[in-house]
Amino acid sequence: MRLLFAITIICFSPTSIIAQDNVDLNEMVGFACYFEGSPTKTVIKVEKLLKSRNYKALSKLMMSGHNGERFLAIISLQRLTTLGRYDLSLTESDLIEKAKQSDEMVSVCSGCTYFAKVPMKAILANDDFIWSGYWLERLIVE
Repeated sequence: MRLLFAITIICFSPTSIIAQDNVDLNEMVGFACYFEGSPTKTVIKVEKLLKSRNYKALSKLMMSGHNGERFLAIISLQRLTTLGRYDLSLTESDLIEKAKQSDEMVSVCSGCTYFAKVPMKAILANDDFIWSGYWLERLIVE
């Protein structure tokens, strides 16, 4: 009876509870996470900086120990540079190149069930990882 009960609990437990065990919830990057499809705190913080055009603060995030902030700052400043709205310094360019080779892990989420840690270099190699390209275009083009 106990075995049947244990199997029932495991089978019907939300997968998001199990999936979240290996990620850092404080550093999570996600644009539509959990049941309600909400952005994470990290995304909201960087959104505020982009909307206020506080690019200096974004640049400082590239040196942060918070890998989610570093990822979002890098893709944001790269896109702004491509659009001619920001000029990367030599130091910033070096930080970006180092990040593109980095095995440091970034916690990401998408929806209710996708929670993972992904190497920084893998995320930066994909222009639209977990909808980051769409999120960025929506913010910058506004």
